Amino acid sequence: MKDYLKEKIRFIMRTELISGEGIAFDLPTYLKANKWKNIGLIIDKGLYDNNDYIEEIIEILKKEMGQVELLVCTMPEPTYDYLEEVKKQFIRQKLDCFVGVGGGSTLDLTKGLATLQTNEGKAINYRGFDKVKNIPLPVVALPSTAGTGSEVTPYAVFIDSNEKWKLGINTEYNYPRLGLYDSRLLDSCPLKIFASAGMDAMTHTLESFVAKNATYMSRMFSREAFKLLFVNLKKIAAGDRSKETKLSLLIGSGFAGIALMNSGAGPAGALSYPLGVYFDVPHGLAGSVFLPEVIRYNVTNGYEEYSQLFNLVFDEPRLSDKEKSLRFAEEIKKLSDDLGIPTSLFGFGVKTEADLRLIIDNSTKVRTAFEQNPVLFGDAEIEKTVFALK
Repeated sequence: MKDYLKEKIRFIMRTELISGEGIAFDLPTYLKANKWKNIGLIIDKGLYDNNDYIEEIIEILKKEMGQVELLVCTMPEPTYDYLEEVKKQFIRQKLDCFVGVGGGSTLDLTKGLATLQTNEGKAINYRGFDKVKNIPLPVVALPSTAGTGSEVTPYAVFIDSNEKWKLGINTEYNYPRLGLYDSRLLDSCPLKIFASAGMDAMTHTLESFVAKNATYMSRMFSREAFKLLFVNLKKIAAGDRSKETKLSLLIGSGFAGIALMNSGAGPAGALSYPLGVYFDVPHGLAGSVFLPEVIRYNVTNGYEEYSQLFNLVFDEPRLSDKEKSLRFAEEIKKLSDDLGIPTSLFGFGVKTEADLRLIIDNSTKVRTAFEQNPVLFGDAEIEKTVFALK
């Protein structure tokens, strides 16, 4: 077992976080405190159409601020082409900051627009790591789903339609300056979005916990995120929509994002990308189908530290660490079942062996994620995992 206290630790967290019901009403106060008067406001379409609270936020911003340039994000999984198109609305505006209100895709779009406001040329030119030369405009993030943790990470992920792949504009400049967790933004969130976003955060939590680059500090966030997510996703599945449950999920997803950013992703996250690009499966749902199988594989190959997470939510002292870890895989699968998520690839529209091969061949584009796994996860293991879930 790795001694996490005897190693060099580097830990990054650059976003100020404020939480509370109705905290979005204080947004003008925070903007004015930073002397940000003219703003680009990006709002998720589903939120814009279905949550009356958004109207109130827009009205108070228009009343209290200077210019409010509004864009409603209409693409669930934004492409670089979409980013290139919508940037035209803002490129000649003299803005002080961008505010994003929505799920991870909307927040990523907000970061991308903030980058292109100060960096010339096509969006695709900044795909990858550390290609951004000029500091983007500041970003304020208000997540309306408890999933990606985009409000605390430096990633802005888009689909490259030509290469059929997801790769972000990844730069240390992309950390939002401020993140607001307001439970009222989840008031109109349907179960399928709670499920997709929540299991995205769960994937971040579990893979960051076991990653080779995990540290004592990142694991603190992984553990706390797991407790918040597991307990409260169970409540969501049972019909609980209390403000406490929603706020716990928002904070849990943020903690999961912090842990992931400081440790790294793993096989389930990597395997999910082809499902999103080729089969239009939301990232969170795609990752969740692989999680139990990856956990079982790790346990059967000697990794038993999932027992630590099991102990946080279950009291089964008679079980061995291996038994707890195997039970843990079943409990994660049961959580997906409770949330109504398919547990086989065919449930996501994967129909033929050629489809399975497409997933296998394209998963290897993010080889580093597989290398982060605590036990060897090579090409043979990728193929075995995918075919086990057909």
